[in-house]
Amino acid sequence: MEKRKEVHVLVFGGGCVGALYSYLLSISTLAKVRTTIVCRRNYPAVSATGFTLYSALWGNHTFRPTRVCSSLDEIEDTSIYDYVLDTTKSHPSTFDGGKPPLARLLLPETTPIILIQNGVGIEEPYRLAFPKNPIASGILYLTISQPTPGEIRQEGKANSLRIGPDHPLPEEEQEKIQFFGDVLGASCEVTVHKDIRYERWRKVAWNGCWNTVCAATGLDTQSLIQSSPEAKELIIDLLREIAMTAEAVGIKMDPIDSLIEVHVGWTLEAPPIVPSMLQDARKGVQMEVEVLCGNIWRAAEKVGVKTPHIKYVQIYSSTSLWQDAPTNRICPRSLYTILTAMNWRFKGSAENP
Repeated sequence: MEKRKEVHVLVFGGGCVGALYSYLLSISTLAKVRTTIVCRRNYPAVSATGFTLYSALWGNHTFRPTRVCSSLDEIEDTSIYDYVLDTTKSHPSTFDGGKPPLARLLLPETTPIILIQNGVGIEEPYRLAFPKNPIASGILYLTISQPTPGEIRQEGKANSLRIGPDHPLPEEEQEKIQFFGDVLGASCEVTVHKDIRYERWRKVAWNGCWNTVCAATGLDTQSLIQSSPEAKELIIDLLREIAMTAEAVGIKMDPIDSLIEVHVGWTLEAPPIVPSMLQDARKGVQMEVEVLCGNIWRAAEKVGVKTPHIKYVQIYSSTSLWQDAPTNRICPRSLYTILTAMNWRFKGSAENP
C-alpha cells in the first residue's frame, strides 16, 4: 500500500469553521494531515478535552488537533507548515498598519495562505503582509455553530466550500491550491477555481442584503420581512446596488431577476435565519461590517456606481445613529424601513396611554 504524503497545516482560528476543517483534514484519505490550531477564548476547553463534533453529515466525534496553541506567539518554526488556513472573521478596521494578525508570522514565501472568510476585498490586507505568498480564499455554504467552547454543531445538508485566488496564479502555485482542495475534498465537498471573484460576489449579494439589515434591525429574516411592506423592497434595492457594483468592477453576474429569485425568493420561503452579523450583535462582539458592507460601497465609489442604500447601512452599522451618522448621506427610505423594523421588535412592549 502506497504511503500517504504527510502534510502540515496551521489553522488560525479555533471557531466552528476552523475546528470542523481541522477534523476533516485529519480524516483525509489522500494525505496524512497534521494540524496545529490556534484558539482564543475556547483554548482552555480545547486544550483539555479537544473538540466534540455533532454533525448531521459527518456523525458525532471527539477529536484533538495535533497541537493546540493559545496564541500565534507560540508558533516558532513556520517552515514546517505546508499550508496556513485562516478561518478568523475579518475586521480590517482593527488591523495594525492595515495588516491582519497573521502578519506576526514570518512565513516562507512559498507557503500558500487560504482564507475561509466572508465578504469582498478580504485578500488585500494579506497581500500587503505577504506580497510573495500564494493567497486563495474560500466561500463556505454550511450551517455550523459553537454553542459552548469546544462543542461544534453542524446542521442541515448544505456542504460546499469553493476556494481559489482572486487573480490568476502561476501554474505551480495553482497546483498547490488544487492539492489542498483535493486533500480536503476527500472528506467534504470542495471545488477549486482559478478565479474566485464571481463566487465571492455572488455570496456577498446575499450577505450584503440580509446579513447587514438583519444586524442593523436585530431581526431574523422572517421577522424583518413581517416588520413592514418596505423591508422586501429595501433588500431588493441593496441587491441591485451590489450587482451593479460587481458588474462595474468586471464581474459578470447573473441577471438581476435571477439573483432576486435566488437570494430573496428562497429566503422568504425558508425558516427564519439568524445571519452571522446578527449572531455577533446578539453576543455583543464585533460584526463584519467592513467586508460585508463597507468594501462594497468603497468599490462602488471607485467605479462611479451610486449605492445610497449600501452606504447608509454601512454608516448605521458602524456608528451610533443619532450621535455619529452624517445625516446628509442617509437615504430617507432606508432609514424609515430600518427604524420601522426596529419598532416592530418592541411592538409588545408599548405602554397604553
